[in-house]
Amino acid sequence: MSFFDFGFVDLIDILLTAYLLYFVYKRFKGSTAMNLIFGVFIIYIIWMVVRALNMSLLSTIMNNVASVGLLALVVVFHPEIRKFLLEIGNNSRITKFFSLERIFHKVLKETPDNLNIPEIVKACEKFAKNKIGALIVLPSHSDLSSIIETGERLDSNVSARILDAIFFKNAPLHDGAVIIIKGRIVAAKCVLPVSDNMDLPKKIGLRHRSGIGISEVSDSLVIIVSEERGEISYSEYGGIVSDITPEQLSDKLKERFAVAESNIKFISNDTIGNVLNFLKK
Repeated sequence: MSFFDFGFVDLIDILLTAYLLYFVYKRFKGSTAMNLIFGVFIIYIIWMVVRALNMSLLSTIMNNVASVGLLALVVVFHPEIRKFLLEIGNNSRITKFFSLERIFHKVLKETPDNLNIPEIVKACEKFAKNKIGALIVLPSHSDLSSIIETGERLDSNVSARILDAIFFKNAPLHDGAVIIIKGRIVAAKCVLPVSDNMDLPKKIGLRHRSGIGISEVSDSLVIIVSEERGEISYSEYGGIVSDITPEQLSDKLKERFAVAESNIKFISNDTIGNVLNFLKK
Protein backbone atom coordinates (compact mmCIF):
# COMPACT_ATOMS: atom_id res chain seq x y z
CA MET A 1 0.00 0.00 0.00
CA SER A 2 1.40 3.39 -1.00
CA PHE A 3 0.93 6.64 0.85
CA PHE A 4 -1.69 7.74 -1.68
CA ASP A 5 -3.85 4.69 -0.84
CA PHE A 6 -4.37 6.06 2.66
CA GLY A 7 -8.10 6.17 3.31
CA PHE A 8 -10.74 6.82 5.96
CA VAL A 9 -10.52 3.27 7.34
CA ASP A 10 -6.76 3.66 7.81
CA LEU A 11 -7.35 6.89 9.73
CA ILE A 12 -9.84 5.12 12.01
CA ASP A 13 -7.32 2.29 12.47
CA ILE A 14 -4.61 4.73 13.58
CA LEU A 15 -6.94 6.63 15.91
CA LEU A 16 -8.19 3.43 17.57
CA THR A 17 -4.63 2.16 18.00
CA ALA A 18 -3.57 5.49 19.53
CA TYR A 19 -6.54 5.41 21.89
CA LEU A 20 -5.76 1.83 22.89
CA LEU A 21 -2.15 2.74 23.69
CA TYR A 22 -3.30 5.80 25.66
CA PHE A 23 -5.87 3.72 27.56
CA VAL A 24 -3.27 1.09 28.50
CA TYR A 25 -0.84 3.79 29.62
CA LYS A 26 -3.46 5.61 31.69
CA ARG A 27 -4.83 2.38 33.19
CA PHE A 28 -1.47 0.97 34.29
CA LYS A 29 0.51 4.19 34.83
CA GLY A 30 2.60 4.04 38.00
CA SER A 31 2.07 0.31 38.55
CA THR A 32 4.43 -2.64 38.24
CA ALA A 33 2.42 -3.83 35.24
CA MET A 34 3.53 -0.73 33.31
CA ASN A 35 7.17 -1.79 33.57
CA LEU A 36 6.25 -5.27 32.33
CA ILE A 37 4.31 -3.82 29.39
CA PHE A 38 7.28 -1.61 28.50
CA GLY A 39 9.56 -4.66 28.60
CA VAL A 40 7.22 -6.63 26.31
CA PHE A 41 7.11 -3.67 23.91
CA ILE A 42 10.93 -3.53 23.71
CA ILE A 43 11.10 -7.28 23.02
CA TYR A 44 8.49 -6.88 20.27
CA ILE A 45 10.50 -4.05 18.62
CA ILE A 46 13.65 -6.21 18.73
CA TRP A 47 11.73 -9.10 17.16
CA MET A 48 10.51 -6.86 14.32
CA VAL A 49 14.08 -5.64 13.67
CA VAL A 50 15.42 -9.23 13.67
CA ARG A 51 12.78 -10.32 11.17
CA ALA A 52 13.45 -7.29 8.95
CA LEU A 53 17.20 -8.06 8.87
CA ASN A 54 16.56 -11.79 8.20
CA MET A 55 18.67 -12.94 11.17
CA SER A 56 17.79 -16.62 11.01
CA LEU A 57 19.16 -17.81 14.37
CA LEU A 58 17.72 -14.97 16.48
CA SER A 59 14.48 -15.10 14.53
CA THR A 60 14.07 -18.81 15.29
CA ILE A 61 14.75 -18.29 18.99
CA MET A 62 12.34 -15.38 19.27
CA ASN A 63 9.65 -17.23 17.30
CA ASN A 64 9.85 -20.08 19.81
CA VAL A 65 9.66 -17.61 22.68
CA ALA A 66 6.67 -15.89 21.07
CA SER A 67 4.83 -19.22 20.72
CA VAL A 68 4.54 -19.47 24.50
CA GLY A 69 4.58 -15.73 25.10
CA LEU A 70 0.79 -15.36 25.12
CA LEU A 71 0.39 -17.95 27.86
CA ALA A 72 3.19 -16.32 29.85
CA LEU A 73 1.52 -12.90 29.53
CA VAL A 74 -1.79 -14.30 30.77
CA VAL A 75 -0.04 -15.75 33.83
CA VAL A 76 1.98 -12.59 34.53
CA PHE A 77 -0.90 -10.16 33.98
CA HIS A 78 -3.61 -12.35 35.51
CA PRO A 79 -4.66 -9.84 38.25
CA GLU A 80 -4.71 -6.89 35.82
CA ILE A 81 -6.61 -8.85 33.13
CA ARG A 82 -9.18 -10.07 35.66
CA LYS A 83 -9.75 -6.57 37.01
CA PHE A 84 -9.98 -5.09 33.50
CA LEU A 85 -12.59 -7.64 32.40
CA LEU A 86 -14.58 -7.10 35.59
CA GLU A 87 -14.59 -3.35 34.94
CA ILE A 88 -15.92 -3.91 31.41
CA GLY A 89 -18.52 -6.45 32.52
CA ASN A 90 -19.78 -4.26 35.35
CA ASN A 91 -19.75 -1.02 33.38
CA SER A 92 -23.09 0.64 34.01
CA ARG A 93 -23.79 1.59 30.40
CA ILE A 94 -22.99 -1.87 29.04
CA THR A 95 -25.02 -3.78 31.62
CA LYS A 96 -27.99 -1.43 31.19
CA PHE A 97 -27.89 -1.75 27.40
CA PHE A 98 -27.93 -5.55 27.40
CA SER A 99 -30.19 -6.00 30.42
CA LEU A 100 -33.63 -7.63 30.22
CA GLU A 101 -34.95 -4.71 32.24
CA ARG A 102 -34.18 -2.41 29.33
CA ILE A 103 -35.68 -4.79 26.76
CA PHE A 104 -38.98 -5.19 28.59
CA HIS A 105 -38.98 -1.69 30.16
CA LYS A 106 -39.21 -3.13 33.62
CA VAL A 107 -36.97 -1.80 36.38
CA LEU A 108 -35.99 -4.26 39.08
CA LYS A 109 -34.51 -2.25 41.93
CA GLU A 110 -34.77 -2.06 45.68
CA THR A 111 -37.69 -0.08 47.02
CA PRO A 112 -37.22 2.38 49.90
CA ASP A 113 -39.08 0.06 52.28
CA ASN A 114 -36.93 -2.98 51.43
CA LEU A 115 -33.60 -1.16 51.65
CA ASN A 116 -34.61 0.86 54.71
CA ILE A 117 -32.84 4.01 53.55
CA PRO A 118 -33.74 6.10 56.62
CA GLU A 119 -32.02 3.61 58.92
CA ILE A 120 -28.85 3.58 56.81
CA VAL A 121 -28.75 7.37 56.71
CA LYS A 122 -29.43 7.58 60.44
CA ALA A 123 -26.54 5.22 61.18
CA CYS A 124 -24.13 7.08 58.88
CA GLU A 125 -25.09 10.42 60.43
CA LYS A 126 -24.26 9.03 63.87
CA PHE A 127 -20.97 7.57 62.63
CA ALA A 128 -19.94 10.93 61.15
CA LYS A 129 -20.90 12.81 64.31
CA ASN A 130 -18.91 10.46 66.57
CA LYS A 131 -16.08 9.94 64.02
CA ILE A 132 -16.63 6.20 63.68
CA GLY A 133 -15.26 4.68 60.50
CA ALA A 134 -17.71 2.69 58.39
CA LEU A 135 -17.84 0.97 55.02
CA ILE A 136 -21.20 -0.14 53.60
CA VAL A 137 -21.48 -1.88 50.22
CA LEU A 138 -24.79 -1.89 48.32
CA PRO A 139 -24.56 -3.88 45.05
CA SER A 140 -27.23 -3.62 42.37
CA HIS A 141 -26.68 -6.79 40.34
CA SER A 142 -23.04 -7.82 40.77
CA ASP A 143 -22.24 -11.14 42.42
CA LEU A 144 -20.10 -10.43 45.49
CA SER A 145 -19.86 -14.04 46.72
CA SER A 146 -16.07 -13.98 46.75
CA ILE A 147 -16.10 -10.77 48.83
CA ILE A 148 -18.72 -12.13 51.23
CA GLU A 149 -16.58 -15.22 51.86
CA THR A 150 -13.80 -13.01 53.26
CA GLY A 151 -16.02 -11.82 56.11
CA GLU A 152 -18.53 -13.16 58.61
CA ARG A 153 -21.89 -14.20 57.21
CA LEU A 154 -24.96 -12.60 58.74
CA ASP A 155 -28.65 -12.54 57.95
CA SER A 156 -30.18 -9.48 59.52
CA ASN A 157 -32.62 -6.70 58.83
CA VAL A 158 -31.13 -3.31 58.07
CA SER A 159 -31.37 -1.02 61.08
CA ALA A 160 -29.33 1.79 62.58
CA ARG A 161 -28.92 -0.10 65.86
CA ILE A 162 -27.48 -3.19 64.15
CA LEU A 163 -25.11 -1.12 62.00
CA ASP A 164 -24.08 0.79 65.11
CA ALA A 165 -23.33 -2.48 66.91
CA ILE A 166 -21.27 -3.77 63.96
CA PHE A 167 -19.12 -0.65 63.54
CA PHE A 168 -18.68 0.09 67.24
CA LYS A 169 -14.95 0.66 67.74
CA ASN A 170 -14.44 -2.26 70.11
CA ALA A 171 -16.78 -4.66 68.29
CA PRO A 172 -15.21 -7.76 66.68
CA LEU A 173 -16.87 -7.00 63.31
CA HIS A 174 -16.05 -3.29 63.00
CA ASP A 175 -12.89 -3.73 60.93
CA GLY A 176 -14.04 -4.29 57.36
CA ALA A 177 -17.08 -3.73 55.18
CA VAL A 178 -20.76 -4.57 55.57
CA ILE A 179 -22.53 -6.02 52.53
CA ILE A 180 -26.25 -5.28 52.14
CA ILE A 181 -28.15 -7.25 49.47
CA LYS A 182 -31.91 -7.15 48.89
CA GLY A 183 -32.53 -5.25 52.08
CA ARG A 184 -30.57 -7.70 54.26
CA ILE A 185 -27.20 -7.40 55.96
CA VAL A 186 -25.59 -10.56 54.56
CA ALA A 187 -22.01 -10.16 55.81
CA ALA A 188 -19.69 -7.99 57.88
CA LYS A 189 -15.93 -7.65 58.33
CA CYS A 190 -15.47 -8.21 54.59
CA VAL A 191 -12.16 -7.47 52.88
CA LEU A 192 -12.46 -5.29 49.78
CA PRO A 193 -10.02 -4.89 46.87
CA VAL A 194 -7.96 -1.72 47.16
CA SER A 195 -7.94 0.69 44.23
CA ASP A 196 -4.55 1.29 42.61
CA ASN A 197 -5.73 4.45 40.86
CA MET A 198 -2.77 6.83 41.06
CA ASP A 199 -4.94 9.87 40.27
CA LEU A 200 -6.82 9.74 43.58
CA PRO A 201 -6.10 12.55 46.06
CA LYS A 202 -3.28 11.84 48.50
CA LYS A 203 -5.55 12.49 51.49
CA ILE A 204 -7.66 9.42 50.65
CA GLY A 205 -6.86 6.61 53.06
CA LEU A 206 -7.14 2.83 52.91
CA ARG A 207 -10.85 2.76 53.83
CA HIS A 208 -11.72 5.09 50.96
CA ARG A 209 -9.43 3.25 48.54
CA SER A 210 -11.16 -0.01 49.46
CA GLY A 211 -14.56 1.54 48.82
CA ILE A 212 -13.42 2.86 45.46
CA GLY A 213 -11.78 -0.49 44.67
CA ILE A 214 -15.00 -2.51 44.99
CA SER A 215 -16.91 0.12 43.00
CA GLU A 216 -14.36 -0.27 40.17
CA VAL A 217 -15.03 -3.99 39.77
CA SER A 218 -18.77 -4.08 40.54
CA ASP A 219 -21.91 -2.00 40.21
CA SER A 220 -21.98 -1.36 43.96
CA LEU A 221 -22.71 1.94 45.62
CA VAL A 222 -20.34 2.20 48.59
CA ILE A 223 -20.92 4.46 51.58
CA ILE A 224 -17.74 5.51 53.36
CA VAL A 225 -17.57 7.33 56.70
CA SER A 226 -14.17 8.78 57.60
CA GLU A 227 -12.90 8.08 61.09
CA GLU A 228 -10.41 10.94 60.94
CA ARG A 229 -12.58 13.71 59.49
CA GLY A 230 -16.09 12.52 60.31
CA GLU A 231 -17.16 12.95 56.68
CA ILE A 232 -19.70 10.91 54.72
CA SER A 233 -18.74 9.97 51.18
CA TYR A 234 -19.98 7.56 48.54
CA SER A 235 -18.28 5.81 45.64
CA GLU A 236 -19.70 4.29 42.47
CA TYR A 237 -18.14 3.19 39.17
CA GLY A 238 -14.66 4.08 40.40
CA GLY A 239 -15.46 7.67 41.35
CA ILE A 240 -15.98 9.26 44.74
CA VAL A 241 -18.11 12.12 46.07
CA SER A 242 -16.79 13.37 49.41
CA ASP A 243 -18.17 15.29 52.38
CA ILE A 244 -21.91 15.04 51.72
CA THR A 245 -24.75 15.72 54.12
CA PRO A 246 -27.15 13.02 55.40
CA GLU A 247 -29.85 14.58 53.22
CA GLN A 248 -27.65 14.26 50.12
CA LEU A 249 -26.90 10.66 51.01
CA SER A 250 -30.61 9.93 51.34
CA ASP A 251 -31.31 11.53 47.96
CA LYS A 252 -28.54 9.51 46.34
CA LEU A 253 -29.79 6.21 47.75
CA LYS A 254 -33.33 6.97 46.60
CA GLU A 255 -32.07 7.95 43.16
CA ARG A 256 -29.98 4.79 42.84
CA PHE A 257 -32.22 2.17 44.42
CA ALA A 258 -35.75 3.59 44.58
CA VAL A 259 -37.97 3.94 41.54
CA ALA A 260 -41.06 6.11 41.42
CA GLU A 261 -44.18 4.17 40.52
CA SER A 262 -44.80 6.44 37.55
CA ASN A 263 -41.51 5.32 35.98
CA ILE A 264 -42.21 1.57 36.24
CA LYS A 265 -43.85 -0.18 33.32
CA PHE A 266 -44.89 -3.68 34.32
CA ILE A 267 -45.17 -6.46 31.80
CA SER A 268 -48.73 -7.48 31.14
CA ASN A 269 -49.84 -11.09 30.73
CA ASP A 270 -50.63 -10.39 27.07
CA THR A 271 -47.08 -9.12 26.49
CA ILE A 272 -45.57 -12.23 28.12
CA GLY A 273 -47.83 -14.43 25.99
CA ASN A 274 -46.81 -12.65 22.81
CA VAL A 275 -43.13 -13.04 23.67
CA LEU A 276 -43.53 -16.77 24.37
CA ASN A 277 -45.43 -17.29 21.12
CA PHE A 278 -42.70 -15.46 19.22
CA LEU A 279 -39.99 -17.66 20.76
CA LYS A 280 -41.89 -20.85 19.82
CA LYS A 281 -41.92 -19.92 16.12
